[in-house]
Amino acid sequence: MLKQKKSSIVSHRAMLESIQLVDKQDWDDVVASRNIYLSYDYLISLETAMKGEIDFYYSVSYTKEGGAALVMVLQLVKLINKRKKHSELFGRLPCHIYKKLTDFFTVNILVCGNVFSDGENGFLWSSALSTKEAMNEACHVVKEFKENENAKLKASVSLFKEFWSTSKVNSDHLKTNGYRNFMIDVNMVLNIDKSWETIDDYLASMKTKFRTRAKRVFKKSADIVVKTLTVAEIIENRGRISELFENVIKKSDFSVGRLNTDVFELFKRNLNDRFLLRAFYLNDEMVGFSTSFLNGDVFEANYVGLDYKYNNKLSIYQRILYDYVELSLKTNSKELHLGRTAELMKSSIGALPKNMTLYAKHRSSVRNFLLKPIIKSISPSEFELRKPFKSNYRN
Repeated sequence: MLKQKKSSIVSHRAMLESIQLVDKQDWDDVVASRNIYLSYDYLISLETAMKGEIDFYYSVSYTKEGGAALVMVLQLVKLINKRKKHSELFGRLPCHIYKKLTDFFTVNILVCGNVFSDGENGFLWSSALSTKEAMNEACHVVKEFKENENAKLKASVSLFKEFWSTSKVNSDHLKTNGYRNFMIDVNMVLNIDKSWETIDDYLASMKTKFRTRAKRVFKKSADIVVKTLTVAEIIENRGRISELFENVIKKSDFSVGRLNTDVFELFKRNLNDRFLLRAFYLNDEMVGFSTSFLNGDVFEANYVGLDYKYNNKLSIYQRILYDYVELSLKTNSKELHLGRTAELMKSSIGALPKNMTLYAKHRSSVRNFLLKPIIKSISPSEFELRKPFKSNYRN
């Protein structure tokens, strides 16, 4: 394994345990509205709501001239043996992958990225660094955090989470630094066609079979009233939102620990129209909700909550998916990211699977070597891909 080298461009770095200790201007200079999940407003909301549940760390790397060149977010995730109930904090990994990892990994993982969102949300760099220099610096920052004397940073594994197939990340460079790559379940992405101005345009591009299914969903859910909640309304409905979210958590493979739903109020307060919480009402009773972020020209679906007493009868979850499509059109987004899980249903509305890659490294050189066969055994879940659009549609 080659020894990690510090970038000759970077002269020093600030390594901090709270976003409130970070120089906001330096952070904003690098992020420059490129990624909402790395924005100061998003991070202070998440940290405030999740303090005590998860440890957050931040780094700002500076050039010799004093300018901020790279910013990085790290989250220390505590994993529990699979024979015990484990935390949903790492619940963005599919269950079969989680079980294989927890057979091998122990206790703590230092994640470069965001365990509450999918995608490349761990670090960004300025034009002062080349991609290679940025990757070298990112590896150095993770190494330095892991070598910190603070007992809280005794992470067994460091993990870079998670990269698109079109990523600028140099995988060879990460491998040179001892990281091993593996694929996880796909992210379902709907490319928004330029011809779609309304939901009717979108439906018209579908084959008859799938358009009929969509209209059936709208018919079954016709009595549902959809409303975008304000900060005050989120606070007023906090208990019901938490209850609906807990319903979904209980049905998932990750049953202990969850995102604190108080964060939704903070997201709305700090991000304004860049965060949406949509409530689905039946006779003035909230029977479902969805959350989403406007991330530049990408509309990103996030968490949902459901009342399963009504879900099948009213097709609430499917209605939420079509609502995501409609919101994407209204915000002139180029893509709708629907995340993992329910791949079959998401492909039925036109989403396509996009591969995602993670990079892991154990702090023990022996265990890192033994990690290879574990990594090779991990592969995305299989599902039947539906193709709902007419042949002239570009997807």
